[in-house]
Amino acid sequence: MPQFSYVALDAGGNEISGKLQADDGPSAAMILRQRGLRVMELKQGRGRSGFLGQENFSDWLASQRSVSNASLIFFFRQMSFMLRAGLPVAQALELAKAQLTSPRLNLTIRLMLKDIEAGQSLSSAMGKHPAVFPDMAVNLVVAGESTGDLDAIMDRLAVHLDKKAALRAQMINAMIYPIVVILAAIGVGTFMVVKIIPKFAKFLLGKGKVLPPSTQLLIDISDSVRANGLFIVSTLIVSIAVLLLLYQTRFGRLWVDQILLRLPVVGNLLVNGSMAQMSWALSILLRSGVTVFDATKITANLIGNRVYSDKLRETSAKILEGRDVSSSLDHPKIPPLVVQMIAVGERSGSIDHVLHELAVYYEKLMEIAIKRLSAMLEPAMILVIGGMVGFVYYAFFQALFSLVSGGR
Repeated sequence: MPQFSYVALDAGGNEISGKLQADDGPSAAMILRQRGLRVMELKQGRGRSGFLGQENFSDWLASQRSVSNASLIFFFRQMSFMLRAGLPVAQALELAKAQLTSPRLNLTIRLMLKDIEAGQSLSSAMGKHPAVFPDMAVNLVVAGESTGDLDAIMDRLAVHLDKKAALRAQMINAMIYPIVVILAAIGVGTFMVVKIIPKFAKFLLGKGKVLPPSTQLLIDISDSVRANGLFIVSTLIVSIAVLLLLYQTRFGRLWVDQILLRLPVVGNLLVNGSMAQMSWALSILLRSGVTVFDATKITANLIGNRVYSDKLRETSAKILEGRDVSSSLDHPKIPPLVVQMIAVGERSGSIDHVLHELAVYYEKLMEIAIKRLSAMLEPAMILVIGGMVGFVYYAFFQALFSLVSGGR
């Protein structure tokens, strides 16, 4: 969008100057007249010069980096504190910018300050940077600007991001141990097949004796894996690539997410995590003055599982038709407790409080599910690896006993 420099007179006849962004010259003049200004001079800038749309190489490099969750939390907490202290938005942003270590966020705030100085609102300035500020943040700031509670909104955003990061960390930690053990099992199995068993087989076959069934099975498995190793690895890579490509499509992602929710233990963990995330987001949005219709739409974009995100979009459409939230949310994969508690919140007028309690409840359930998953996986993985190694030893000693008894 082009940038215009202007000189205008305000209602008191004072000359003021500044910059603003608009589609064209007439649109820029209309914006200024709507502000009660009399336009004296209006010039369109030449656009950004420098390096690839940024003022210099350093800014371009900063624009290619991402903003960490910790940096956003720190920024929102700073803004909450300074706005609560009575500082204007522009001054609060200037002070926050000086304390940030994230180059991308620092650049974003500098660009936001230019927009605010040109007369735009904070939410409008944030909305131009969707890669940095999610929809939820922009919509909450819109609500805060209309109610005058921007400091509380900033604090709630920090709490929401903190909770979201904690939930994600719990899910990742639950998966780390089994993944490490599975990789160790694959490594042990590959080492045995490639290094140990072939030498073992060569030694035994050189004796010209009939091998026990367990030993022969072990050698046959090793020969088969070595002969078809390239095919097995290629098939595995292609299968993973197909799954990843399928997951990028709407139908494929929905299909994979439905399967994940049906898994015995992992499915329960995903349900609890999704319910905690959904409840936290809806609670914060509703408490901040966002309508139920908008809150469900925004939350749909925050939930990773496609089953729940699609249901929330469907819910927002039903709410627009006049349906209540609880009946609109009814779904086989949404626990009945959630629907019943939301119905109670709607009748009592405290749906935001009910959703907050649900979020706390499902967060605790998720912690219990993670501990249960770890407790189940640890002995299972030990049995798998122990079984692999034990079978090799069993086959080896069976062959040795066969050779010794045959030698007598």
